[in-house]
Amino acid sequence: MKICFWSPVRGVAGVTTNMACISALLAIGKKGKTMVLENHYNIRGIGDILMEQEAVDAFREHGEYHSCYGVEYLLKRIYSGEPGEKLIHHAAVPLLFSSMFYIPQGRIVNREVFDYEFRMVYDLLFRALESHSDYIFIDTETNRNLSSNIILSQSDLVVVNLPQDMEQMSLFFREQKSLQEKAVYLIGSYQEELSCNLSCICQQFHIPKGRIGIIPYNMEMQDAMGNGHLLQFLNRNYFQAEDSQNEYLLRYAKRAARMIMRHAAGKEREYRKYEMFLEEREIAF
Repeated sequence: MKICFWSPVRGVAGVTTNMACISALLAIGKKGKTMVLENHYNIRGIGDILMEQEAVDAFREHGEYHSCYGVEYLLKRIYSGEPGEKLIHHAAVPLLFSSMFYIPQGRIVNREVFDYEFRMVYDLLFRALESHSDYIFIDTETNRNLSSNIILSQSDLVVVNLPQDMEQMSLFFREQKSLQEKAVYLIGSYQEELSCNLSCICQQFHIPKGRIGIIPYNMEMQDAMGNGHLLQFLNRNYFQAEDSQNEYLLRYAKRAARMIMRHAAGKEREYRKYEMFLEEREIAF
């Protein structure tokens, strides 16, 4: 099941943080194996908040970070005809006792080449990723380049990460209508005390409460991410939070994860029904 995280604004909606948090919670809660990756280069990517700096640096030594592990490497090898399942097994970094996997970020040097190769092999790539996991989470680029548009169109669900800003939200709902049909919404670093709170957002933009979630701002989680300890923080607080602020965070983050799972499962059921309908038509003819 392919779930992409996207935002209409760069750097303020917490796409990478939100995706890492949701995918980790599903893995910790034993809801299925998760796979996380990005289709673009970030100065601070998913790996930097999931793993300690020493582990991240290990992938970058001697050029191996780019040539043997990143998404760009996978695309090139699959494009050359190698079996994707074997490549994923080599490239995916196991986390949380192999209940979560991370495809290290590649240094995408030539965007046009990357987009071309992605377009040519994305079906084989996703098929290989799905053979290793139940949920594939993809952090897509804000500017909706070619590979991002492919991911957005092929995903079972789009999680639109919105900033807690009425002006930016108004712009999205006015200009990005094509995404809204299969989208759910997530607000990261959420602060209840702001005038632009969840109730106001739902009322202003006519969003059913079952289609929007929040991940509250939490200083301890921010510190954990800065040190590459997000997984340890979530694992430590998942079943019994250490204090009221962490309990508040985990309660709403789990609720957001359930909302995303529910809508993704619904989209998958619709897709399967459509496939069965097409098969029945082929048999009839």
